[in-house]
Amino acid sequence: MPNTRRERIIIAVVERAGTITQANGYNTDIGRNTLRATTKVDPTLLPACVIFPLVETSEKIGSGDYLCTMPVKIEAVALVGTDNPSVVSELILGDIRKALTGSPITPLIEETLYASGGTNDYSRKDTVAVTTLFTIKYFSKITDPYE
Repeated sequence: MPNTRRERIIIAVVERAGTITQANGYNTDIGRNTLRATTKVDPTLLPACVIFPLVETSEKIGSGDYLCTMPVKIEAVALVGTDNPSVVSELILGDIRKALTGSPITPLIEETLYASGGTNDYSRKDTVAVTTLFTIKYFSKITDPYE
C-alpha cells in the first residue's frame, strides 16, 4: 500500500531527527533513539526524541491543490549527569532546530518553520526534556493525497 504525501513527509522528519548525533556533527546524541507518537519512553533508551505529527489545516490553491500546514511537535529527553540542565536543554534545542531547518528534509516539503521550543520544567532529578514545535507546509492534490 502506498503512503500519502503527508506520511512520506512524517517518515522523512523521523529519519532526519535520527541523524542528530555527535558523530554527525551535532552537540548531542538526542537522535540516537527516535520514536514516533509514543507517550512513554523507556529510560534505557535515553537520550531519545519523539515525533508527534499534529492536526493539519489546508487551504485550496487554484483548482487542483491544497496547501497543507502540518504542525509537528518533537519532545526530546536526555540524561543530564553532572551538567547543568539548562545548558543541556539549549544544546538539544539548537540541534533539533538545525536538523529540521538547516537543509531541506525532503523535496515534498515547501517550507519548514520553527514555531517554538525550550524547556518549561527543570525539576526532574536526572533528566531534562525539550519540546519544540515546527510548522511544515506542503502541497497535496485535492483529489489524491497520495500524489
